[in-house]
Amino acid sequence: MKTILMILHLSNGEVAKLPITLLSTQTCNDKMIEMLRPKDSDDHVYYNGHELLVHYCQSGSGEWIK
Repeated sequence: MKTILMILHLSNGEVAKLPITLLSTQTCNDKMIEMLRPKDSDDHVYYNGHELLVHYCQSGSGEWIK
């Protein structure tokens, strides 16, 4: 397990930085789907009521995580 940052860019212009823990078998995308499941009524993903446009993960030193 490792703790990293998941950065979310939202439709209202906000950027959310969430500390998350990834299992050795998980990818950043796996964790995003686990945390922010799309609603059954549409294909969009929401965080705090705002549509998620882009997400990515970085280590504490700034390295990109897949």
